[in-house]
Amino acid sequence: MQYNGGSGYRDGSRPRAHLPREQQPAPVRPPRRPRRRRLVVKPRFFVFLLVVALLLTGLVYGVRTLVHALVQTDVTVTYGMIEDVITVDALIARNEECVRAEGYGQIEYQVPDLSYVAADTPILAVYSSGYSGDRAQDRADLEQDIVSRQQETVLGDIVNPTLQQYDADISAQVEAISAAMRDNPAQLDALSTQLNALLSARQAYIETTTEASSDSTLTQYYASRTQLLSQIDAWKTQYRSETDGIVSFTFDGLEPYLNLETIDALDAATVKGLLQESNPAVPEELRSRQNLYRLVQPNDWYVVFTTQASRWKIGKGETCAIYFEGYEDITYTATVRTLSGTGNDLLVVLQMSEDVSPLINARKVRAVIGGRVEGMTVPLSSLHTENSQQGVYRADDNTFVPVRVVGQDAKNALVMPLEEGALTRGDRIRK
Repeated sequence: MQYNGGSGYRDGSRPRAHLPREQQPAPVRPPRRPRRRRLVVKPRFFVFLLVVALLLTGLVYGVRTLVHALVQTDVTVTYGMIEDVITVDALIARNEECVRAEGYGQIEYQVPDLSYVAADTPILAVYSSGYSGDRAQDRADLEQDIVSRQQETVLGDIVNPTLQQYDADISAQVEAISAAMRDNPAQLDALSTQLNALLSARQAYIETTTEASSDSTLTQYYASRTQLLSQIDAWKTQYRSETDGIVSFTFDGLEPYLNLETIDALDAATVKGLLQESNPAVPEELRSRQNLYRLVQPNDWYVVFTTQASRWKIGKGETCAIYFEGYEDITYTATVRTLSGTGNDLLVVLQMSEDVSPLINARKVRAVIGGRVEGMTVPLSSLHTENSQQGVYRADDNTFVPVRVVGQDAKNALVMPLEEGALTRGDRIRK
């Protein structure tokens, strides 16, 4: 087709206007890849990783331990020691024989108070009502006349080896008594008894010597003394100890209520009443009798008191330490003899087997009982009550183990299973 100038093509069509040519986008080149760098791992990197791993492990373990401690539901039975002490008002009862006389009369004491005597020792003599002390004075005057006559008139300068030996023995005995008064007072009673025996033997010997028996004045003295002694004996009743023991001439009025025969019949109400009693009534059968002396068994006595059952942790037959206010320098070991009572009111009787001498005349005392108790310990929070019985639950099978609490402090309790072997150290129990 020919284009005809400005009028168009020959076929009469007009030429199309020329469109601008679309601009082609420049080709996109891929990014230039960086050249790879060679990494070099140094040893300290591994050290760093190890430290991080340890820290993470410790952190995880610590968190687990903390969480476990916060939600822990069981604990281990351990062995420990707990201080458990109570203070009570108590009564002392003794194994003693109280000797009394029918009626009243003068008493002649023949042994010192609080002396230890053997069986069949003369303790005292009682002169019945109506006896005159003039008789005793007459006897003393007559004995002095006899001694003076023997020494100054009859024997004179006569040398008698037997009498000399008696005199030497008596002098040695007097020196021994002086030494005992200074160094060992416990021997005084025995030494005094020996001295009296020597003096009596010496006097009896003198009366059998030829010189003394042939003197008419002494003979008359002896006859008067025999008659006077016969008259005195008609008024006198001699009392001797039936067993060994300590003699006490002191009575406080509670002897009929606190003794070996009544100790097992006491109850809490009676003990409380006796503690408050300042002037106990004399039983009807004793009102006409005179108190003479008590013969006390030194190693058999009792301490009686009441306390709250919830506070007392020592079982029957078990031992505990005890001391008394005013006697703090002596600590005794006591055995629980009796536990009885109703509700929370508990009567306790402790039996003592140590020397009662310091407390032989004591009756109402303030006692401090207890001390350090050793055994299996558990937290207080692990103690539970089932059918009024305290116990713990095993962690493995939830079994209830009945226990007796024998001591406790602010956090832990010292326990003993009621069934031997039911609970041992190392067992796991519920909290």
